[in-house]
Amino acid sequence: MNTELDPTTLAIEYLRSQNETLTPAQYLTRVRQLRLEFADLLELTSVELLEEIAFAHRLGLH
Repeated sequence: MNTELDPTTLAIEYLRSQNETLTPAQYLTRVRQLRLEFADLLELTSVELLEEIAFAHRLGLH
């Protein structure tokens, strides 16, 4: 069993949790965008990740 987090799986699982109706083209566009965002986040150190979370919280993002 592979327990390694990868950006594509995270992007797909994130989209599955959302209640959005997307066309196939919109879905692929969102997967690609999210894959890049998750890849960037996975490269952060724990301190950098905590800073990103705090920044998003201050902006009202969850």
